[in-house]
Parts: sequence; structure tokens; C-alpha cells
Amino acid sequence: MSAEPVTAERFAVAEAAAATCGAMAPNWAGLEVQLKAAGYVETDDAALKAAGRREGAVILEDPTSGALVLIGSRGGEGTCIVGMEGLTPQQSYGLALPWVKSFDLQTIVERGQGLAKNAVQAWGRLEPDRDVYVAAYKTWDVLDGPGAAARLQMSIR
Repeated sequence: MSAEPVTAERFAVAEAAAATCGAMAPNWAGLEVQLKAAGYVETDDAALKAAGRREGAVILEDPTSGALVLIGSRGGEGTCIVGMEGLTPQQSYGLALPWVKSFDLQTIVERGQGLAKNAVQAWGRLEPDRDVYVAAYKTWDVLDGPGAAARLQMSIR
């Protein structure tokens, strides 16, 4: 877990990626195109590529800030995870909050569910046409060093 926050400049890059994820979901293919147009590239890190393959996802990287975005979809379910080395749990919480507001989510505790050990907080909403889940994590296992991430997951019925 990272104790020192990333710089405001690096955090702003992660915030912009998270905003793009929220705006594009559930158009996961369009999200990938949008992020590549903004300068993200598919990672060439072997461990990250392997993690992407395990998840059935692509991992994009901003070459200047080190921000990572995992984009994966199967059937009607898709995920966008935004994170970076050095990101603190509080910063991952900050990345998640705009999604929480945008999708009008409740904490999972309010919904009668438990919180995973690795989560700072998690939110969700079940709707007739989709389920939305958001989590802010303390760590992210694809990172080489300490860091954190936020996840937006959406299932379309």
C-alpha cells in the first residue's frame, strides 16, 4: 500500500482516464479507441500483458505518468480499472467518487453486502437494464510496487 500520494499532475492523468471510462461505459471498445487517441499505448510490460491475458483484457499505459487502464469485456459485462504505482487508497477513493455520483450508487454495506479486505469502499446499483459496481482499492496486484486502483464494472442485461 502506498503511503505517499502521487503528484497532482500524475493524479490528474488518472482522473482524466477515469472520467473517460465513466463517460464511455459500456462502450468498452470505444473507450480503448478514445484512450489511445489521448496517447495511451498497449503496455509492453510482460507481466502486465500476462495479467491482461488472464483477465481477458487489454492494459493501456500512459507513457508519461505511468497511469494504467485495464479494459475488459465478455458478453454483457465490462470493466475499466484505473490505477498507478504510488496511488494511495485515498486517491483511489477520489477516482471512484465521480462514478459513484454519476451512476447514483449506494455503498454495498447499505445494500446489505460485506466489504472485501482490499477495498477502501465499494458501491453498487441494480437496475432493470444493468448492474453497476464501483470499488476503490487499497492495492492492485498487477503493479510492480505499491499503488492502488479504482474499478468500474457494468453488466448489461
